Amino acid sequence: MWTDKDREKYKADGRRYPSNLTDAEWNVIKPLFQDYVTFTADLREMVNACFYLEHTGCPWRSLPINFGAWQTVRTWYDRFRTDGMWADAAAQLTRRVRRAHGRSTEPATGIMDSQSVVSGPQQGERGFDGNKKIKGVKRHVLTCSLGFILAILVTAANVHDTKAAELLLDRAAENGFYLDRIKVDGIYVGPAVRAAGHRHNVDFQVSTRESKSDGFAPLPLRWRIEATFGTMTNRYRRLTRNLEQYAKSAEDAFELANFRRVLRVYSRDVHSIA
Repeated sequence: MWTDKDREKYKADGRRYPSNLTDAEWNVIKPLFQDYVTFTADLREMVNACFYLEHTGCPWRSLPINFGAWQTVRTWYDRFRTDGMWADAAAQLTRRVRRAHGRSTEPATGIMDSQSVVSGPQQGERGFDGNKKIKGVKRHVLTCSLGFILAILVTAANVHDTKAAELLLDRAAENGFYLDRIKVDGIYVGPAVRAAGHRHNVDFQVSTRESKSDGFAPLPLRWRIEATFGTMTNRYRRLTRNLEQYAKSAEDAFELANFRRVLRVYSRDVHSIA
């Protein structure tokens, strides 16, 4: 039943599209864009257009004209991702959110897992995941204990998780995250994982259920990365399947969605209190 609480939660707030930034959110990230010089384009609208694309999954040429010419949006999108804007900004906000939740700003515990995704009709590298029966790509993801992305690596779906572990830790180090331990499932075993743990001085800890259960029982702590996968693919339609021709583009799309997610949490849990 539609209640007064529902009406308050979903009432119109003046934004043209639900994916658009609120004034509070824009004020948070505006300093990140102050070094960009533009003569005609509105940077806030360029960022809004990037978020709209991520939420709706529409083609570039189908972007609403309210954002301006799609070619202009694409130019700024490419510039932001070339500069590593989404990953850098998300890393900064992740540390602030962790501190607000009473955690250390630098995560010591990570969670690693992968997600196989069907590829669309575009060209690009593909593989077949025999376990999931999926033809497409595989997203190898490392999160902190709160479920926020620390690193992502996209490969063909037939690449084994253990072969991506070391590269994923390299990505995390590039983003400034150095972990002590990583929670994984039983597939992350063998010489490749041991070598990755030794090189990065990380302890891979396999999570298991404490007791057998007839029903579904989430693994301790590791459920957060499963929730992250669910949030990213349910709230950002561009991620429901792989629509990118190149692995780097697929990684950028995932990082953009993660940045939007962390920004929402920061505005709700941190900025509103400050």
